[in-house]
Amino acid sequence: MDTRAQEGLNNRRLDDRGADGCLASEETPPTTRAPPNGLSAAAIALLPDAVGVFAAVYDGAGALVDFEWMLANHAAETLIGRSALVGLRLRGDGGDNRCSGLFAGLAAALDGPVTRTLSANMGGGNRARWRLSATPFPGGVCATLVDLGPDAPSMAETLATALEHSAESFALFDADDRLVHATGRLKQFLPELADLLVPGVPFEALVRRAAQMDGGLPTDPERERWVKARLAHHRQPDKPFTLRAQDGRWLLVSEHPAADHGVLVIYADVTPIKRNEERLRAREAEARAARRDAERASRAKSEFLALMSHELRTPLNAVLGFSELLMSEAFGPLGNPRYRDYAADIRDSGAHLLALIDDILDLSRIEAGRLPMANEGVDLTALSAQAIGMVRDKAVEGGVTLRADIARDLPMLLGDPRAIRQMLLNLLANAVKFTLSGGTAMLTATVTPDGGIGIMVADTGVGIPASDLFRIQEPFERADVTIARDTDGAGLGLPIVKRLVELHGGRLELTSEIAVGTSAVLIFPASRSLPRGLCPPLPITPRGNR
Repeated sequence: MDTRAQEGLNNRRLDDRGADGCLASEETPPTTRAPPNGLSAAAIALLPDAVGVFAAVYDGAGALVDFEWMLANHAAETLIGRSALVGLRLRGDGGDNRCSGLFAGLAAALDGPVTRTLSANMGGGNRARWRLSATPFPGGVCATLVDLGPDAPSMAETLATALEHSAESFALFDADDRLVHATGRLKQFLPELADLLVPGVPFEALVRRAAQMDGGLPTDPERERWVKARLAHHRQPDKPFTLRAQDGRWLLVSEHPAADHGVLVIYADVTPIKRNEERLRAREAEARAARRDAERASRAKSEFLALMSHELRTPLNAVLGFSELLMSEAFGPLGNPRYRDYAADIRDSGAHLLALIDDILDLSRIEAGRLPMANEGVDLTALSAQAIGMVRDKAVEGGVTLRADIARDLPMLLGDPRAIRQMLLNLLANAVKFTLSGGTAMLTATVTPDGGIGIMVADTGVGIPASDLFRIQEPFERADVTIARDTDGAGLGLPIVKRLVELHGGRLELTSEIAVGTSAVLIFPASRSLPRGLCPPLPITPRGNR
C-alpha cells in the first residue's frame, strides 16, 4: 500500500456512530457493524464471482483498523485461499496475505463506490490480477472480486504507465466531455484542479474552477467570456495555445480528436522556452533602444560637424584669398622677402586645413544621409588619369613611381563622378604616403567575373598590421604611425572611401602585409556597369567647383 493510502487510513475516523451516539473507548474491543438486511450466505453462494460483505472495524479513537468478513461465498473462499471466512478479520487473521492492496481498496469504498485492479500473490512466484468492485453500506462494504488471470499488464495499462513517465501530461475526455483518464503529472501542472481530476468530472467544471482561481480574471463577466472561449476551442480544436499556471509556469496546450468523439488534451511545460523568449524580447528591445540612441547621437554629431565645418570653411576661404593676394603683391611690394614666405606658409597651412574640413564635411553629410549623389556614366580611364595627375607631384617628391593599368574593354561606371574621383584620390594619396622612396603605387581597373567593375590601388609600402585593417576603416582611426615616413592626416580618407563605395552598392576590400605592401579594392556591382557606347562620358568637374 502506498504512503498516501496509508495516511488516509490512519486519519480515517468513524463517521457512523452507534445507537447511543458514542464511540468505542480504548478499553472496549473494536466496533463492528451488522450486515445489511436481506443478505444471506445462501443468496450470495449462488453467485459465480467471489462476493464478500465486510464490517468496518474501528479502534477506541475512531480510526479504521480492520474489516471483518460477515458474509462470503465459496468462490470468495477459493480466491482468498481460506475456508470459513465469516467472522475472520481481513488483516488481523491474515485474510489479506494474498492481496495486500485489498484492505486499502475496501477502505476507499467507505467513501463511495470503487472499482480498481489489484495485484495478488498466488504463491510459487505466481501473481494474478483481481478486479475489485466495492460499494459502501452503513458500517461496512459489499464487494465482489473477479480473477483476471496472470498479472500481465494490458496494452492500455502499459501505455498508461508509460505516459506517467512522460515529460508531458495527458487528459482524455469522452463524447460527453467527461474525464476518462488523467496522468498524475497533470495534477503537478495544475494543482488547483487536483481534487477534481477524477474520472467522470465534466470538462466544463474544470474550466470554471480554473477561471475562478485565475487572478487575471477578477470579474464575473471576464470569467464567463474566458470560459465560453475555452469551451469553444475545446469543442473545435484549432492550433495549440499557451496557458499560464497558478505557480507561474507556462503550459502549451494542444487538443486532438480521439476515438468515439472524445478529445485528448496534451499539456507540455514550456516555461524554459517562454522565459528564453521573454529574455530575447527584452534584449531585442534594449538593442533597438540602444540603436536608436546611437543613431540619434551619430546624427547629432554629424550635424554638429557639418555646421562647424561650414563655419570654419567660410573664414578659411578669406585667409587663403588674402594670403594669395599678398603673395602676388597686387597692391605693391611687401618690402621684406620673408613676408612672401610667410604668406606662402599661411596659404599652404590654410589649404591643408581646408582639405581636412572638406573631408569632415563630406563624412558628416554621408553619415547624415545628406550627400547628394548623381548617377552618370563615368569614364574610369579619364578619371584615373586625372586622379594620378593630382598626386604626381607628391609621388615625385617622395620618390614613388605611379602606374596605371585600365582594361581597354572596361565599361562605363554608373555613379557619382565627384565621389568616384575622391575615392581614387584618397586611395592614391594613402599609397604614396605610406610607400618609401623607390617603391611603386599602381592603379588597375577590370571587369569582375560577375560583370561588375573592380578598381585596385596597390603599393609596395610599409604595410598595415592585420589587427588594424578593420579599425582604420572607422573615422579618426589610424594605423601604427611609427612605420610611416609621412603621417599627416586625420584618419578620414579610408572611412570616406568605404562609405562612398557603399553608397554605390559596392564594398571596400583591404589586404596588407608588413614590409610587403597594401591593396585596396573597390568592387562595384554589375548593375553599375554600362556599355561604353550607351552614353558618352561626361566631363569631370574639378574638386574645387563644388
